[in-house]
Amino acid sequence: MKRILKFSGLEAKKYKPYSLRHTQTSLLAEAEVDIEEIMDRLGHNGNRNAEVDKVMVQAKQAEATITNPTHDTFWGGYSGHFQDPDGHLWEVVWNPNWDTIV
Repeated sequence: MKRILKFSGLEAKKYKPYSLRHTQTSLLAEAEVDIEEIMDRLGHNGNRNAEVDKVMVQAKQAEATITNPTHDTFWGGYSGHFQDPDGHLWEVVWNPNWDTIV
């Protein structure tokens, strides 16, 4: 993120990683990227429950509002949701059926 902001000439102090989320979504959609791939790029799929918990704690420390605390899902995964300070909703999830890149 810092590299992108520096390259673009934007002030890094004013922007957070989520600041450009809508721009990224729009650009991917305009490039006709599959919606599933867009979702994968904008979400966070943890490797296990502990990683999901860790990301949720980090979100709360960054002044996010936890809208749905972490919990086991009906489909065998683990999930939580939060709203960032700009009002954007995020899901952090572990899905045992998704491959993750290590």
